[in-house]
Amino acid sequence: MMWFYKEGTQEVGPVGKDRLQELVHAKKINGRTLVRNTTMAQWRPLAELVGAKRAASQPPADTPPEPPPQPSAAPAPPPAEAVLRSETVVCSQCHRSSPETQVVWFDGQAICAACKPLFVQRLKEGVATGAVMQYAGFWVRFGAKIIDYLILGIFQAILVGAMGLLVTTSAPSYDDPEAFFTSGAMWLLGLQQLIAILIPALYTSFFLGRFGATPGKMACKLKVVTAEGTRVSYLRGLGRYFAEFISAMILLIGYLMAAFDNEKRSLHDRICSTRVVRN
Repeated sequence: MMWFYKEGTQEVGPVGKDRLQELVHAKKINGRTLVRNTTMAQWRPLAELVGAKRAASQPPADTPPEPPPQPSAAPAPPPAEAVLRSETVVCSQCHRSSPETQVVWFDGQAICAACKPLFVQRLKEGVATGAVMQYAGFWVRFGAKIIDYLILGIFQAILVGAMGLLVTTSAPSYDDPEAFFTSGAMWLLGLQQLIAILIPALYTSFFLGRFGATPGKMACKLKVVTAEGTRVSYLRGLGRYFAEFISAMILLIGYLMAAFDNEKRSLHDRICSTRVVRN
């Protein structure tokens, strides 16, 4: 079962029971912290859930009480930890339960054997390894897109303008169509249109594959990652660029989906299995 908790007014989660236990250890949450799980409709203080759990574990009135446990040298765990303790540990990456003896720990996170190779690869790539990704909202992504359009617009205006000037000075008279179509000016016009398509595609795929973000997203401190949180490849970055045409063709609804999706995914994010997160 997955849990959510509140930091001020912000909802954090989902996290496993082991992650809540770590937060209690680190004193980042306490009994007054509001929590809920996927079956609860309302937020409740963690201490209240602890009390309910302990009350449910008491024997019935007609059952003889069990003898008290022998004192131990180890200190008793806090009540919140007693509620969250289990024989298994939830992996911070895939959220599946595994025996505690079969997981490794890194920076307070439990990593199961199946997720360990991918987790190590993410460390090598310098990708954030937190269990919870902070997804970028619609408006900050919109601002990053405007910055990229301005950069591309300036570059294309210079390049295409220079080629247009070359066409104007080298083209024969339009009164002679045959001479125009057989001249180099016709090829320059075709190249001009091709560049207008290729430059944005190369721009997007290069920056996403090399840096994980276009200059506009870098300026807004955003990054494009896969669903697992790893860096996207050059090919996926190129596919994501062309998938944006679909988002634009349906009256920009593909872009607007990011404002309502729980992971802030636009249509092209869904097609390419990517996420835009805060860096």
